[in-house]
Amino acid sequence: MHILILPSWYPDENNPVKGCFFREQAEALARSGHRVSVFPYYADAEKGVYTERREICAGMTEYAIHYKSMPLHMTYFRLLREMTALVRAFPRNERPDVIHVHSFYAARYGAALKKLFHIPMVITEHATWFERRLLSEQKLRDIKRDYAAADALIAVSSGLRDVIAPLYPREIRVVPNMVRELFFVPCRRPGEKEPFRFVAVGSLDEKKGTDLLLSAFAQVLAEERKATLTLCGGGDAEKYRRQARELGISDSVRFTGQIDREACAAILGESHAFVLPSRFETFGVVYAEAMARGLPIIMTKTNAWRELVTEETGMAVDIEDIPALRDAMLSMMDHYDRYDPERIRTRCRERYAPEQVCARLTEIYSSLTAHGDGR
Repeated sequence: MHILILPSWYPDENNPVKGCFFREQAEALARSGHRVSVFPYYADAEKGVYTERREICAGMTEYAIHYKSMPLHMTYFRLLREMTALVRAFPRNERPDVIHVHSFYAARYGAALKKLFHIPMVITEHATWFERRLLSEQKLRDIKRDYAAADALIAVSSGLRDVIAPLYPREIRVVPNMVRELFFVPCRRPGEKEPFRFVAVGSLDEKKGTDLLLSAFAQVLAEERKATLTLCGGGDAEKYRRQARELGISDSVRFTGQIDREACAAILGESHAFVLPSRFETFGVVYAEAMARGLPIIMTKTNAWRELVTEETGMAVDIEDIPALRDAMLSMMDHYDRYDPERIRTRCRERYAPEQVCARLTEIYSSLTAHGDGR
């Protein structure tokens, strides 16, 4: 099957982590036997619009569209014209069988291409904008219109499904993001006599709760516990270095800056537990990646936690509750032997391994192509 993927954001030279899970899922679909074409778009051209073709792996090609932003709707029409030309350039018997849109920003392009070429369309929603109430009433009406054109709508968690349900009158399926095989490689569990190593992966900002984590960790150290905290991610590092200094915990906190996926897997493998008290999450692939490495997790009760947290995998606390976060971290240190890394890894593989996610997506694709529109 030929799958055309339209991502709303995508990795670039300046931010190779941005939307990396879109690219990783596309690669996994190609490895599972599909032909995959991806149309990412970047507002970095000095003038006009041009497309850069990139062969990523066997069966997967990126057609990176570079454009110069224009006022009003000119950008939309320029991009749509370029995407239309790219689809027309495929031999008729090799045109996409399914359009898969990732998040609502790209849905209007998918809806237009569906209408032009009579190709069924799937939308997977990932965005936190809904629960963060960042969308105007007019934008929500626009999204509802674009969702209506979808032959299948997917949410990456049941919590997000419930949030977007008013915008789509039919069934919303739940298919999580996948975890790369890189993270499932077994690793040495750190020794119990070492300082307990907490790790967090994500942007250093309020959305990810970096301020909450540092405050809770300071309270953990105030209990005279030997622990370290590694913060992996880009963002306003100086702001949080300053907070760590003010809390008197700088010697126990390490900032790595933004790191690549291999370095992330390595640091997770050297840690005891993963903790990230986000204020908003729709899925949070970093939690699943930590579980793939065998780490128990501590997270907040966002829209994602019910999919990830069990007694075997870790704990969830209320959002903004620093004392509860502190207590969870102390409990994790005191009862660390309760968490079996192999059981955590197995549970993660059963739900988030590439073969599991690709099989669920393929089932949806097949239902749409078999019945014309999947409705």
